[in-house]
Amino acid sequence: MVVSHLMKQRQDLAIVLRSITYQERHRIVTALSLQEGQISVIAHNAIQSRRFGGTLDLFTAGEWIYTSKPGAELGRLEEAKTLRAFEGLRNDFEDLSLASVFNELMLRLAPKEQACSDLFRLHSNALACLDEKKTLLEKTSISDVRFHLSLLNGYLTKLLQWSGSQPRILYCLSCSIHVEKLDSEESLSCIIEDAGWICSNCCVQINRQIQRKISPRSVFDFHLGLALPIRKIPGFTLGEEAEQKELFRFLEALFIYHIPGFDQRPLKSLRFLGLESNLPLQATNHL
Repeated sequence: MVVSHLMKQRQDLAIVLRSITYQERHRIVTALSLQEGQISVIAHNAIQSRRFGGTLDLFTAGEWIYTSKPGAELGRLEEAKTLRAFEGLRNDFEDLSLASVFNELMLRLAPKEQACSDLFRLHSNALACLDEKKTLLEKTSISDVRFHLSLLNGYLTKLLQWSGSQPRILYCLSCSIHVEKLDSEESLSCIIEDAGWICSNCCVQINRQIQRKISPRSVFDFHLGLALPIRKIPGFTLGEEAEQKELFRFLEALFIYHIPGFDQRPLKSLRFLGLESNLPLQATNHL
């Protein structure tokens, strides 16, 4: 292999986020890598030959050797070896849809050509958890729907934490009462700009008009998402399906308000999971 002196050869672990055909013979592949964050490469003759096999399929984790030139948008993939194909994701439509949501999130948020090992571990562990769903469900009593929702909420929570938006989630923002001291049926009011909630008593006292509500169990699940490894979250969450959905809407509202550019368009794959997005509604202080 001859490499120009302007080209730098790299070896890295990568997970495929997007793969598109280019000029009928080649593929342009975008991946999340361990050492370089989000990268894009061209794989020459990937369509007509078996040179790369299944290493360029969506979600596939592999070991890549590629070359890149300073300032160039695309590197050139030289070799790729599959480490884990996550084949189980392709056997279930909802699993595939959720994995696609994870990929969309990384395409939006993962930094380009900048190390983000925390995101790489989060993404690979979330895919592994989803790939091993059958085994995990056998050990718990939760349904497929609750599994998917709790894993999605945990993933969003970890991304929110990574972005620097650290919610004060266990205590009322006004009176500081702990969520465990509240009645499980109480309805809490979300304060999106402060990334937290206020109890029903405080909501009446300060007379704030708030549209988004959340239950104490959803708040506790939010806390679990911050505290537990992603692969453990589905087995420990408390909220039923409706509560998981309300937590998702709260989390998405936080992303819309706190993450620059996230309010431009909804995640395409959400519709396959039966979730209603806050978008394309314009983000406001109180959703």
